Amino acid sequence: MKKFFAMVLCLAVLGSFLFAAGEKEAGAATEKKSYVLKYAELNPDGHIMDLAGDHFAKLVEEKSAGRIKIQVYPAGQLGDEKTMYQTLQMGGGAIDICRANTNSLGDFGMKKLTLFGLPFIFRDRAHLWNVINSPLGQEFLNEPRDLKSGFVGLFYLDEGARNFFTSKKVTINSINDYKGLKLRVPTTDLMTETVSALGVQSTPISFSELYSALQTGTVDGAEQPHSGYYSNKFYEVAPNYILSGHTYSPSIVIMSASVYDKLDAEAQAILMEAAKETAEWNRQGIEVLDNELLTKIKAAGANVIEVKDKTPYIEATKDVVRKYAKGYEQYYDAILAL
Repeated sequence: MKKFFAMVLCLAVLGSFLFAAGEKEAGAATEKKSYVLKYAELNPDGHIMDLAGDHFAKLVEEKSAGRIKIQVYPAGQLGDEKTMYQTLQMGGGAIDICRANTNSLGDFGMKKLTLFGLPFIFRDRAHLWNVINSPLGQEFLNEPRDLKSGFVGLFYLDEGARNFFTSKKVTINSINDYKGLKLRVPTTDLMTETVSALGVQSTPISFSELYSALQTGTVDGAEQPHSGYYSNKFYEVAPNYILSGHTYSPSIVIMSASVYDKLDAEAQAILMEAAKETAEWNRQGIEVLDNELLTKIKAAGANVIEVKDKTPYIEATKDVVRKYAKGYEQYYDAILAL
């Protein structure tokens, strides 16, 4: 009888041990994985696009209760624009997310998104947001994924219309004054051809080297929205700021497709929810900020030149529009109609 009770006791202890081990194993199986993602930004710390990255990172960390952290690297710490895109495509984790400009993605095969960078395609900020918040805007946001480019589009950001600026020795009174100038523009086919249509010689300069290039006269000028012009203090070396508004291409935050696909479904949903909220945060604040920046630009001593009639610019660049809209006329017309 003693042997029987001893056997029962041993079985009970063994059963408790196995149950506890099973509980521990089940708990380990359901434990959620943590992620640390690197986000690259070209503009300096405190720039509106850098702040947008910080806002996105904060939302993601809050919504995931800390299991997803995004580290934002501003000021081109992780490379220039093309380096960022190529690193994302490789998917090695050196960069997981970056802010891109839609017109620069045209050189990576995204022809729909390139339409957003066409000169004078958007009438104003309201028109821009009507488009990117529409089903058409969502279709364009999906283009990187649809093309299996190695990118996933997360959300749009509005940085403002881009304007030309020139050094002290160059004054722009009319469109004819651009002829022969050496300007730094993003190294994309679209931007190169846009300024070429104005008679400008596009000079490739890394964004991080632009200030010194303006200072030494390597280039006569460049172009940026209010935020880029002011935050990089270009008014110190290129004080003529021409409100040309020649392109109003939104930024698009993209992620490495291979990294995105490794996230669990909940993590993916958190990123997309935070993306939507960050875009809305940007939409609500950008116009006030733009107005404040223009006031600061004037106060800093820049010579702000209004362009009252943009018709000469539109006429000069119409062949560029025609070329890049070819085959996508229905999308181009739809953008104009919204």
